[in-house]
Amino acid sequence: MHRKFLTSLVALSIMVSCSGNIVFASPLQDQYNKSLQQYQNALKSVQDMESQITALDNQIGELNESIKNTDEKINESKANIEITQKKIDKAKENITNEQQLYGDRLRAMYVNGTTTQYIEVILNSKNFSDFVSRLDAVKDIIKYDKGVINNFKAQQQEVEGQQKILVDQNNKLIVLQNDNHKKMDDLNNKKNTQNTLIAAAKAEEAKHSNEMQQIQKAIDDEKKKIQALNVSTDLQLKPIAKNVQNSSNNKALQSGDGLAIVKYAESFEGTPYLWGGTQPGGFDCSGLVQYVYGHFGIKLPRTTYEQVNEGQTVVGDLQPGDLIFFEPSDKGPDHVGIYAGDGYFIEAPHTGANVRLSPIRPYCAARRIIN
Repeated sequence: MHRKFLTSLVALSIMVSCSGNIVFASPLQDQYNKSLQQYQNALKSVQDMESQITALDNQIGELNESIKNTDEKINESKANIEITQKKIDKAKENITNEQQLYGDRLRAMYVNGTTTQYIEVILNSKNFSDFVSRLDAVKDIIKYDKGVINNFKAQQQEVEGQQKILVDQNNKLIVLQNDNHKKMDDLNNKKNTQNTLIAAAKAEEAKHSNEMQQIQKAIDDEKKKIQALNVSTDLQLKPIAKNVQNSSNNKALQSGDGLAIVKYAESFEGTPYLWGGTQPGGFDCSGLVQYVYGHFGIKLPRTTYEQVNEGQTVVGDLQPGDLIFFEPSDKGPDHVGIYAGDGYFIEAPHTGANVRLSPIRPYCAARRIIN
């Protein structure tokens, strides 16, 4: 009976390899391989889209800074316009007051009348000496008042010219700010679209991951039945991401500077992403790297564009604690993470996500900070 069961089971699910060992070649193996390929495709799709979101996030962060700076300039411009308007109002008031004083002085010279015409003041002279005296006085008054009034008018024109420049600058700033907000809306729309696609890809990833676990269990059950009959097997399956991640975490608990850095970085898993964040309340990618290394007394620059120049270029295999950089741009890489081992790295990915352990993806640079 046992021999008959063994013959049927082996015929159904195994074959003999060149070395003489019995290797799984059942439909379950084919199903597993198919699900593994689908899982890897979905995982790569998620990684590619998250890379795009990270790039969008950097653009959004920079645009937010531009909007903030432009708002400050607009407020400053409005304040300057108000100041110049007050200067214009003051100059107009001074001109009015001076013209009033001018008339009052002439009226004082001609006590018997109220006219302010210079010719009447002169013609009412009592004698030639009085005429000359009045003429000289009128000339002095005319010269003085013209000088004062012209000075105030010049001040008014100068301030009005400054105000025109400020208004033009303010209008340009408003146009720039409107353009910034349009760009922000466009970036957020792109990001929302990517998030929707990521959600679908992650659902696909989870589906195939679950399939692989179920198939793995079925294979393990068959393997146990075969082993119970003393049949040697050589099962070759790639571990799914969850198993690899556990392996990485176990290694991170071992000794070594790089592993100590990894272990400390992993303690922040679940921390929300915050653009510009440098503290445990919220990190961006380079903020996390700077904080983790700073805990060990290693000072690193603030941005990815600077961090990529630290340490030594990695030649050969990556080691835990190495920095890996992604999304190259004209200014340098836009994203950085800490290699954790076993094909995984720790990152603060993008807005809406938390610090996490992610499968490694193609990177543009790697730097070793500690030997």
